[in-house]
Amino acid sequence: MKYQIEAQPFGAYDVVVCGGGTAGCFAAIAAAREGAKTLLIERSFTVGGMLTVGEAGITKFSEHCRDVDVYKCEVLDELGRAPKKVQVVRGLAHEYVKRMIDSGMALGTHGEAGSYVFTDKAEAQWVLMQMLQESGVEVLYDTRVVLVNKKEDTVTGVVVCNKEGFCEIGARVVIDTTGDADVAALAGAPFVVGATEEEAATGFAKEAGEMQQFGTMYRVRNLDFARLFDYLRENPDCFVEHQFGVMSLENVIESYQRGEMCVFRINLKEHSPDRGYGYVQVYNLPERDEAILLGPCCADAKNANGLDSRRVSIAQYNLQRGTRILTGVLKEHVPGFENVRITYIPDVGVRETRHIVGEYRLSVIDVLSGKDFEDSVACGGHPLDIHPLPKEVENVDLNHWRFHIPYRVMLPLNVENLLVAGRPISASRGASGATRPTAQCMALGEAAGVAAAMAVKENKTPKTIDVQALRARLLENGAIV
Repeated sequence: MKYQIEAQPFGAYDVVVCGGGTAGCFAAIAAAREGAKTLLIERSFTVGGMLTVGEAGITKFSEHCRDVDVYKCEVLDELGRAPKKVQVVRGLAHEYVKRMIDSGMALGTHGEAGSYVFTDKAEAQWVLMQMLQESGVEVLYDTRVVLVNKKEDTVTGVVVCNKEGFCEIGARVVIDTTGDADVAALAGAPFVVGATEEEAATGFAKEAGEMQQFGTMYRVRNLDFARLFDYLRENPDCFVEHQFGVMSLENVIESYQRGEMCVFRINLKEHSPDRGYGYVQVYNLPERDEAILLGPCCADAKNANGLDSRRVSIAQYNLQRGTRILTGVLKEHVPGFENVRITYIPDVGVRETRHIVGEYRLSVIDVLSGKDFEDSVACGGHPLDIHPLPKEVENVDLNHWRFHIPYRVMLPLNVENLLVAGRPISASRGASGATRPTAQCMALGEAAGVAAAMAVKENKTPKTIDVQALRARLLENGAIV
């Protein structure tokens, strides 16, 4: 069926950011601070996405080491002495996190942003709202982009749908931060969905088109950490180092007692409700008896297609049910969890859908080798977080490791005046396992926002701006490139 719609004019802006999640908020703030008239479009009534309502925490601000003792002495402890030496993300993301750490509403490491930062959920959203307001960003909630306006290959604006009906919004530059490259797809930009045939053949997926499983990290209260730590001391085989947080049990306990961030895993062994996988990830929170959990039954691989509304809807039920199964097992078998209750379960967490085809495609070799680029605009330190991984990749020794992300991965082929930031940048499936964490999305959002504002000021397109001038401006603003 074909339908005709009439869209009423809403207004014209220098920069329109589509998606008020992790990358989008920082893209909008950055553009507005550079003097661009900026509109942020968000489909819900909440900004921040995975770093607020998604409960994914903010990670990763520091470089990575696999060895637990090296990581503690040379990275985590260094955060208290000379944080800039070991941090890979600063700029707007660091400003945001420090506001909360300094007010006691987020947990850091030695008062700084390190491996993980977990927050008071309400405060995390409120601080973002304040930063958007202070920067002069106009935010349009409860609104979705449904069409893209183009003149030949050049994006000129978007059509949105909300309670007013269909509205037409003009834009000199559009930034797609929808997480799924929705705007890029509507604009006709090329993309791939999930794993390619080559990635399946080389061990990064079981089959072409496969997408990372859905998941959810959920919040509980009344966790008795002292009792849990006693149990783990007495049963050391039930304690497992977190593969990305890399903390020993002693370091976990010390950090918790200092009121700082600690991350670890519990091995449920024979009690696991999911045969073959029995690790529960635990992240503490500013409230001493609260934690974020992720573990068996908190994933759905069977329905993992974030572009299929029916599958997402089925997964929403499955994940809600799974968190209750896991919580019941913990209450019954792990001391310290006897009185916990679930206080919040996010919506389905989508890890992978579209990857745009951009002017450069970031590869696993680029990431693992720490390759620098002349047009690098952001850095990362998060290891590849995808499954499966080839053994030779999974076992690479990473020591004081960081990687760089080039500007070109945000520039889709065949389309002008459009930037794509966040999860769906032009990266291989393996590489995107390191670029999709929240801190890296925040850094990419800032870079996209500054680039968009530069394009407007200079009457250029994002593809024709001076990238060295962009890098210099980001450095001036405190970012790490």
